Amino acid sequence: MPVAQEHFVPSDRDMMAWSSWEPPFKDLQCQLSSATTRRADVYCTFATINSDDMNNVSFWNVYLQRDESGRWLMNSDGQG
Repeated sequence: MPVAQEHFVPSDRDMMAWSSWEPPFKDLQCQLSSATTRRADVYCTFATINSDDMNNVSFWNVYLQRDESGRWLMNSDGQG
């Protein structure tokens, strides 16, 4: 998990909590929805997940921001 957390804005690394959920994401596909020089929105779909944590969920929006080094880091996610 420490390697994955490096892809998140430091203040939002707790978002990795979903990494322990079952079942894992399958058939993941993502596409850019919008972007500026500092921010990007990505729409991701995956095989529907029905579990205690997610009920009938098949997509997430992922929000990224560019840090000072030029890397894109995730700062939020959600549905819609």
